[in-house]
Amino acid sequence: MSAKNFSVKQDEQGIYHFEGELSIHALDHLKDFLDKSLKGGQEIAISLAKVRFIDTAALQLLIAFKKRFEPEVKLKISEVSSEVENILSLCGLKTILV
Repeated sequence: MSAKNFSVKQDEQGIYHFEGELSIHALDHLKDFLDKSLKGGQEIAISLAKVRFIDTAALQLLIAFKKRFEPEVKLKISEVSSEVENILSLCGLKTILV
């Protein structure tokens, strides 16, 4: 899946690697991806190691999906870039998502 500044690739361990910018402009693609992925299993692992930017709209969507499906399905953020870590810390959301 790819949007203008955002893409997702799955590796051999099943981890989805997000790359680029997660912003309000990519929300439709991100929501579609999460809808399809969370239906398929008990856990979905996401790496944000190559995400350069994430805005509050994308953060809200990730939190909403995490709360909606737990405890049946786990949405696990496995890695975050330093940019995303700074944003999560500033927003006070690090413990919620990571």
